[in-house]
Amino acid sequence: MFKALQDFIFPRVCLGCGSWGEYLCSDCLNFIRTNDHPICPVCAKPAVFGITHPSCRKPLSLDGLTSVFVYKGVLKRVIAKLKYQFVTDLAETILELFLTFCGEDKAFTKFVRQKDVCLVAVPLHWQRKNWRGFNQAELLGRMIAQKLGIAFNKDLLIRTKNSVPQVKLKKEERQVNVRGIFKMKNKSLFDTLIFDDVWTTGATMRECAKVLKRNGVRKVWGLTLAR
Repeated sequence: MFKALQDFIFPRVCLGCGSWGEYLCSDCLNFIRTNDHPICPVCAKPAVFGITHPSCRKPLSLDGLTSVFVYKGVLKRVIAKLKYQFVTDLAETILELFLTFCGEDKAFTKFVRQKDVCLVAVPLHWQRKNWRGFNQAELLGRMIAQKLGIAFNKDLLIRTKNSVPQVKLKKEERQVNVRGIFKMKNKSLFDTLIFDDVWTTGATMRECAKVLKRNGVRKVWGLTLAR
């Protein structure tokens, strides 16, 4: 009854074509493009299955990156909706498609099937989280971990500085902006999957990986909805 009333007051409108009924109609779902050319998370050049190139591998670097969708068109509007309003039904729809493609990635599948793996979302500073009311990466990350059957560690990383949003900065500025802004709250021996909604330059996720590996995490893999 409540859901029917909610749909009546706040009708679902497709983010692609504007038709009523669903946040993503079946036609617009077909327009969401996938990344068919994985990249190395260190040098950003093509890499098989997104595994870090041997020549790029450093003690504190990411071990790989899985980034499923192309950050354009309707998918960009989907992420904005999740980022600022977080519609659970929309999240369920996009994650079903997202995890289907993740399941076809051999390197990703091998990583998450290890015995001791946890997922951690890139954290927001507490001031920004309070202003927004939630951290979309945390909510999505929890849902992904549940669907993958792996542990979700909410408190593994914390953001210690309320830095300028990365979207406002150039590539070189982003690297400086995230330097030293994370710390590890709890110790963990689990291999770690770091989740965020979008990979742009990778500066934030690479900084998270450094902190995790400095504190004893053996393997760290990046996971994003889009790039």
